[in-house]
Amino acid sequence: MRKINTDDLKPGMVLAEDLFHSSGRLLLSKGVRLEPHHLRVLKIWGISAVEIEDQSEGPPPSLPEEISPMVLNKARELTLKQFSHANLDHPFLKELLQICIRRRAQKITLQMNSGNDQVAPGSGTVSKVDGRSSRTVGAMKQDLVSLLSEDAWALASLPHIFTEINRVVNDPRSSANHVADVISKDPNLTTKLLKIVNSSFYGLPSKVDTISRAVTILGNKELSTLALGTSVLTIFGEIPADLVDMKSFWEHSIACGVAARMIAQYKNIAYTERLFVAGLLHDIGRVIIYKHLPTQGREVLLQAQRTGCLLRSAEFEMIGSDHTQIGGMLVKKWKLPTVLEEALAYHHQPTLSQHLPEAGIVHVADILINALAIGTSGERFVPPLIPQVWTELGLQTEMLLRSVQLLDQQVEDIIHLFFNGG
Repeated sequence: MRKINTDDLKPGMVLAEDLFHSSGRLLLSKGVRLEPHHLRVLKIWGISAVEIEDQSEGPPPSLPEEISPMVLNKARELTLKQFSHANLDHPFLKELLQICIRRRAQKITLQMNSGNDQVAPGSGTVSKVDGRSSRTVGAMKQDLVSLLSEDAWALASLPHIFTEINRVVNDPRSSANHVADVISKDPNLTTKLLKIVNSSFYGLPSKVDTISRAVTILGNKELSTLALGTSVLTIFGEIPADLVDMKSFWEHSIACGVAARMIAQYKNIAYTERLFVAGLLHDIGRVIIYKHLPTQGREVLLQAQRTGCLLRSAEFEMIGSDHTQIGGMLVKKWKLPTVLEEALAYHHQPTLSQHLPEAGIVHVADILINALAIGTSGERFVPPLIPQVWTELGLQTEMLLRSVQLLDQQVEDIIHLFFNGG
């Protein structure tokens, strides 16, 4: 029997002792032969090392794919452009840059091997925006004022089912069964929630087959927050395709939510589902712009392409506000918790928030996902990191960068559940 770091575990190894969560819950029993999905979820649970029986350690790790120097140089050129607004003197971003260069080089190699060597210089899949608007900046700012002063927010009303869930959760007389009963009225939501709860996103040791059981395991507020996240994707449709690919937009948003939840788990922050939803909704203000102010949204994208500025800077210049302010106003209109409102409103300026841990985690998660180029909300660059936020959160470069592979798997699983129904 010997103790093995989680990073060094391999499929086929056998647990020598029962494995418990810090809360005391049994995760895996002695004698379990580790499978690939176990290796992923051990990290999700925050397990750093386990006792393993002495035996064959399984197959050796696969060697990294060979990448030509020409491809590597091209990947470095494109990635440096993507990081042109990032503060590369920070250790986290310096290391993250190298990971992203390698990932881009692997992607280029795969494209070349498939006969497609056309590689876009940007980090995402935003449609090319052509043409110029004849409208003045002042007129576009006035349109935003009109939008925010109207009851146009009703166009982005939360689904009735979530309103009902929220009412029951906030009723002190309600029980877990009451919450389960309300959720169960929506078969599609019920099915999607159960699939998410049973995915690698949670890595639970046994299957959860009823909403009442899910409520018992996760808690009323946590499951209702998760229900919000799954509901929001259904209420924003018909975004002009020449502005942004909405599937790519939600891929970016989901990935940010997964990363935020993962960081919260590492920091032992409670209510990790709230961080998932904060990450999921962090760019929702851009959906308001794209949906209700498409002319302004097109001009913002044009301005960012013309000048090479961050998209947020173009938003301020062209419409007098940015997606963080609009997103915060929307969440406030929905009467969601202040911590969610501030996580959206201050995810680029977390030090202004009264809830710095939450806003700061979304800040770091957004930078990580923009760097890894998982989907896009329209931004082509990696936003700058506020060093004070990194320090106050007490994050470690090695911890986050070790999570990239695990992050990829969780994001892939959740995106599949959201878009393909599991």
